Amino acid sequence: MRHKNSWGLLFLFVSLAFLFDSFNPTISGGIIGINTDVSISFIFGLVFFILSTLVFASRQTLEAIIIPTGDLKEDRVRAETAKRSKGRLKDHGYLVISGHYPHGSLEGIRRSQPYGIYKILRENNDVIPQDMLIEGQSHDTLENTLYSLKKIKQRAEKEGRTGPLDIGVATYHGHFRRFNEFHKKAVEKGLIGRDDFRLHEIPTPETGEERRYESSLLRRLAHRFKLENIGRYKSKKGGVKHAEPSPLVKLTNRVRDILK
Repeated sequence: MRHKNSWGLLFLFVSLAFLFDSFNPTISGGIIGINTDVSISFIFGLVFFILSTLVFASRQTLEAIIIPTGDLKEDRVRAETAKRSKGRLKDHGYLVISGHYPHGSLEGIRRSQPYGIYKILRENNDVIPQDMLIEGQSHDTLENTLYSLKKIKQRAEKEGRTGPLDIGVATYHGHFRRFNEFHKKAVEKGLIGRDDFRLHEIPTPETGEERRYESSLLRRLAHRFKLENIGRYKSKKGGVKHAEPSPLVKLTNRVRDILK
């Protein structure tokens, strides 16, 4: 969407430049007039103005919007942002809540972050349960990315939909960038089909704490290590199958959590 807005602004500025060039202001006896020559400049200006209008008016329709869990404050912001963006979903589109919950324990599920997001989405009946999908396995952004895309792909195959799936991710920019890098690396390693997904940013406000987290050396090292070890996630029909993270990844995550 950011690239789309950039092209729209570019077309608009180019159209204004051409239209301005086609105007020929004249002053005669106290009467100010503007003669518009139907020239090549005017035609180009009109064409670029129409293009800019089309770009701004168009909105990318989405198959699904992923809401990854963060802390409790981030969960509400991401859930409310996704609710405001659900008009971008296709008729069969849905919201995907991504984050771990304790399977087999009803009380544990009700205390979990995915259930908290579910309740936010259900407030005022804004989103019905049929328009939600819960991915309850992931512990980090790498797993948020792979497990969510796996579920989305499986659902598309079950419903007979083919072709690239446009997926929104409701989170702050630095987090989305990591989503994108994990997706690209999974494609590069053949874990996800090259034409299976297109990810789109649905930005939430980035707080100072989130900026500090994204810039921390330990987090960047952990992210780089996970990128290089993404080959541990084996491919299978309908998406990807997760293998247990290496002990080094677990240790890195534990140290990171202690130092946060």
